[in-house]
Amino acid sequence: MRPRIGLTVDVEEARDEYRLARAYADAVLAAGGLPVLIACRDEATAAAYLAFCQGIVITGGDFDIPPERYGEARRTCCGPDKAERTAFEWALCETALAGRTPLLGVCGGMQLMNVVRGGTLYQDLGVDLGVSTHEQPPPRDAASHQVEITPDSLLARLLGTHPLPVNSTHHQAVRKVGAGVLVSARAADGVVEAIELPEVPFAVGVQWHPERLLPRDARHLGIWQGLVEAAENLRLRL
Repeated sequence: MRPRIGLTVDVEEARDEYRLARAYADAVLAAGGLPVLIACRDEATAAAYLAFCQGIVITGGDFDIPPERYGEARRTCCGPDKAERTAFEWALCETALAGRTPLLGVCGGMQLMNVVRGGTLYQDLGVDLGVSTHEQPPPRDAASHQVEITPDSLLARLLGTHPLPVNSTHHQAVRKVGAGVLVSARAADGVVEAIELPEVPFAVGVQWHPERLLPRDARHLGIWQGLVEAAENLRLRL
């Protein structure tokens, strides 16, 4: 039996629908897991999904976390938010970490993991750091820069320590790291590209989209295999 991996979905209010890029489900399947789409509702729903799934992926999306969530006033450089989705994913992330459920955050999902632990974000890399190289033009499934992976980190065990080509589709990034959060990869300009929480068997966040890169570079499968392996270990213990 494959371990069940829950994938958060985007909320498209104007179209009255949920949306999820197929690449997320494909990556979970390629790693040996069974993808389960998570409907965005309330804390009780989040708890129900955590009882059903052995692993969780907080996916990315074209929106920002409300700056009020990390104690800052919104500036004009901050993009639109989706407060309902953020509130639901916050509950999901917080409960998953407390229950030691394997967790992967992708792009905005990584940023959420950091903020949940009390960290902050750069509201805009161009304005705050003068960096404009992290929002690449299409195609988004091709690498645009490299990251340096921290030796002896969980990410290093999954992907190795050689410089890793990644894609880049974000205008925000981790500023102050949250409690218990370790930085496990950075770009050449110093921007945080990956984090992890060693207190949890598997809690990894990456700023890039490994699911998009997988067809071009099989090394990115290691992240998904690590998640599924941790989820399988949890399934066998239950």
